[in-house]
Amino acid sequence: MQFGIYGLKPEEKEFFDAWAAENGVTLQFHQEILGGQTPADFAGDDVVVALQTVAYPPAAIEAMAQAGVKYLALRNVGTDNVPFATLAANGIQLANVPAYSPQSIAEFAVSLTLQLVRNFGYVIQSISHHQYTDAMQRTGKELGTLTIGVVGTGRIGASAVKLFQGFGSQVIAYDPYPNPALKDQVEYVDDLADLWPRVDVVDLHIPGTKENTHLIGADQIAQMKDGVYLINTARGNLIDTQALIAGLASGKIAGAGIDTFEFEADVYPAWEKNEAPANPLYEKLLADPRVIMTPHIAYHTETAVENMVTVSLNNAKAFVETGHAPHELDVAKLADA
Repeated sequence: MQFGIYGLKPEEKEFFDAWAAENGVTLQFHQEILGGQTPADFAGDDVVVALQTVAYPPAAIEAMAQAGVKYLALRNVGTDNVPFATLAANGIQLANVPAYSPQSIAEFAVSLTLQLVRNFGYVIQSISHHQYTDAMQRTGKELGTLTIGVVGTGRIGASAVKLFQGFGSQVIAYDPYPNPALKDQVEYVDDLADLWPRVDVVDLHIPGTKENTHLIGADQIAQMKDGVYLINTARGNLIDTQALIAGLASGKIAGAGIDTFEFEADVYPAWEKNEAPANPLYEKLLADPRVIMTPHIAYHTETAVENMVTVSLNNAKAFVETGHAPHELDVAKLADA
């Protein structure tokens, strides 16, 4: 049994090696993500195990199929970058890791919020220029005095709700499918229009589906409180970047924590080379001390990495042994959605 591992990150290697030794499976490691591969690159692979935030090119999927690979096991939960129709047309089955560490992302969202409300961007900028009095005069806010709007209350959102409540924050939540475990712990609203004007912080934990693209745009920002903070550790397409920049320029938005950038596919190649992205919107946000930009790392803890590796490999092994995986997704149904 042989798996092709794509998008390998250094911190994953020890977990891959430990699992392979325990399960007697050969792993072929590739640092590159799925992109320009040919059928020869997949020779001998029973399953491709991949991790990337940019799009999976249909040509790479077709090359897998031509090489006889029938299964793709993702090491993450998100599938908005997967060409379901191409998978279905080529008879390739798909599995993901539905929950590798909700706590890791929730903690990151809270940490971004803490840094924003305490003016970390300004403070770091000031002391780097030895303007210590400016740093000392920056007055922050306490989380316990703020109302947090958590949009999406699945595993990650539910963790965020509890963390914010631990700081004494009032939390208002929105989810088309409210979490039963939170029904007595948080106030739900039925419409986002009821949430926007009531909260000081908007924290997003929903999938980046087509329907959710630009969930927050100019119209939604106009409905929010003056001085609102936006936190996005979910998917970049949820926030209209142009509207975000306009909101910062007008002062309507006091700050933003952006771990997932709308045009991530454009800047990712530069990230990989440790170069400055040439996207003007990214550069504008990065230069603003009211904005904290991170390169899609909210999930990135030791616990999460181990779970992502282990669960994806268990899915891959189950595919080969039984033809199905514990966390298999219906690509035909998703292709028609």
